[in-house]
Amino acid sequence: MDKSEIVSLTIHGNVKTTEFPEETNVCVKLHTVAMGDWKIITGESVFLSSFSYRGTDNQLFIDLPFECALKSTNPFMWPRLVLNCFSRDNSGRDSVSGYGVLTVPTEPGKHICRVYCFLPESSSIMQEIIAKLRGVNAEFVDPLMPANADGRYACRTSARGYVDVEINVSIKSSESGFRFSPAVTERTANHTNVPSSIADLAGAGSTGIGEIFNIAEEHEESAGGNN
Repeated sequence: MDKSEIVSLTIHGNVKTTEFPEETNVCVKLHTVAMGDWKIITGESVFLSSFSYRGTDNQLFIDLPFECALKSTNPFMWPRLVLNCFSRDNSGRDSVSGYGVLTVPTEPGKHICRVYCFLPESSSIMQEIIAKLRGVNAEFVDPLMPANADGRYACRTSARGYVDVEINVSIKSSESGFRFSPAVTERTANHTNVPSSIADLAGAGSTGIGEIFNIAEEHEESAGGNN
């Protein structure tokens, strides 16, 4: 494979804050999902934060840095970031608070994204009762399932909260034929159709105001002569 055909993607950023109204503490686990022909060449694929508790300002600060580099022969199945959020109760038991997925931005530069998280609903009333008695929420068997579309249409979910992520993206694809910079289209305003007077607005743009009054007087004179 020629090196000129490789698409290189470097991402680094920070999981800044999160908000789950029903939770007093949150821990975030971030997965870098590389599917298709994408491969992680440097950095880790999993990042885990410590538990963050609400302070006097009633906010949850995560402060989880992450960094990795990926490569592929084509941009198909663009990489994604999957967020697994956990909370801990008074008994020390950990349970899932929400899942979130973020597609890595395709434009180079700095991006601030808000990832909304959700939880799957129990498939039956009995399982929901058991989950309430155990004090845990329903969760996916595969924690990376939010990154895949297979089987998602049959899954019922409920909104839980959100996570704010700051991510910096660098893309190198000089000779592969793919363009990742935002396309800027310049549009020049055309003022030829804008009316400059009441006469233009009435559809008499080529007729002067004096000519309009002269035409009106001629119509009045002809009407008086006929009478």
